[in-house]
Amino acid sequence: MKRFLFSFLATVLIGLSVFSCSESSVPVVEDDENGVPAEEEVLVEKDVTGDASMMVNLENNEGADGTEGSRKLIDGDIHTKYLVRDIGDGGLLIRFQFAKPVQIAAYQITSGNDFDARDPMDWQFSGSDDGNTWVPLDKQNYEMFAQRNMTKRYAFKNIRKFLYYRWHVKRLYAGQMFQAAEFRLWSVPPADQVVRPFTQIDTLVKNDLTLLFVNKANGFSSTVKQGMAEVFFTNYPRLMKDFNPNAQKEVAFRIEPSYDGVAYVFNGFATFGASYMSNNPNDLDVVTHEVMHLVQSYAAGAPGWLSEGIADYVRHRYGLYNDRAGWSLPNYQPDQHYTDAYRVTARFLVWIEQRYDEQLVKTLDDLLRKGQYEETIWKQRTGKTLDELWTLYGADAAIE
Repeated sequence: MKRFLFSFLATVLIGLSVFSCSESSVPVVEDDENGVPAEEEVLVEKDVTGDASMMVNLENNEGADGTEGSRKLIDGDIHTKYLVRDIGDGGLLIRFQFAKPVQIAAYQITSGNDFDARDPMDWQFSGSDDGNTWVPLDKQNYEMFAQRNMTKRYAFKNIRKFLYYRWHVKRLYAGQMFQAAEFRLWSVPPADQVVRPFTQIDTLVKNDLTLLFVNKANGFSSTVKQGMAEVFFTNYPRLMKDFNPNAQKEVAFRIEPSYDGVAYVFNGFATFGASYMSNNPNDLDVVTHEVMHLVQSYAAGAPGWLSEGIADYVRHRYGLYNDRAGWSLPNYQPDQHYTDAYRVTARFLVWIEQRYDEQLVKTLDDLLRKGQYEETIWKQRTGKTLDELWTLYGADAAIE
């Protein structure tokens, strides 16, 4: 097994093109349209949503006053919601107009009651004097609402007053159906203004691969980040070559402080729990497991236990630092079953390849991606059914 080389981690980004930007780096707007500072007019923080009229470019089928119409977005009740069935290519535009210019330096979004795929993920918040020319005030990418009816506050620095404000939702967590329970606008005294939440996106490029490293955890270890990037740029090309040359060439990693798990892949990008990665800095081959899911891109209906088993099989075969992390395949136990997934299934796959078919995993992977997997493949390739193989495995589970 390969040793964990900290000296290599320190230089892993050599050869990569790096472009860094903070998603809070939109212009800080300081003066009103007449160049007059507006500090004196905002003395206390105030929810000013009720002072504005709201317009949307896409309405619910039942209309603005319907059960899930646009007015539910600002009715002060987080248990109602605004739902749009298809935001289209141009996204959802929600515009607020005030009777006179108002300063806004924060807004709040409350997620809907169900189906997190409908949550907004990428958006821009802007101000305008005339409703035509827009000044960017805040931008968010790869945002996450970890719970239903969860309220998150987005704050930025701005003392300029605008007559119009606009929330432009550009991309959802998955699919095209949007929902949100509540949206609120806040005026904030200049002395109390902050930029929050923290987001930093680094674009790392090597050969023909791009890694967007979306860090939402302030203070996240640069060493861990470098290690994750090193595993990606080492193993992802190998996995593409061996399993799926057509896998996506631009990948996003999101470091998410609100996620208390290890990691998962959804909608073409990987999310890593900030706490887990910070507390387990040697477990870098979590990246190997997760990027295999991106390579897999299996058709609907693929057995979950087999997908996860293959991903851990790949970690076992390709992992760079499994020894350092104390990660290995577990010994067989009588209470196990091949549907336990992850390392249990991975070890079973290793055993089958060593005794029957050394190309089994590649064959399974190809069939799963094409949507052609059937359980009969096990007997075709080994002469044994899946259950017969497991029985034989239980009788002699030794692997090399």
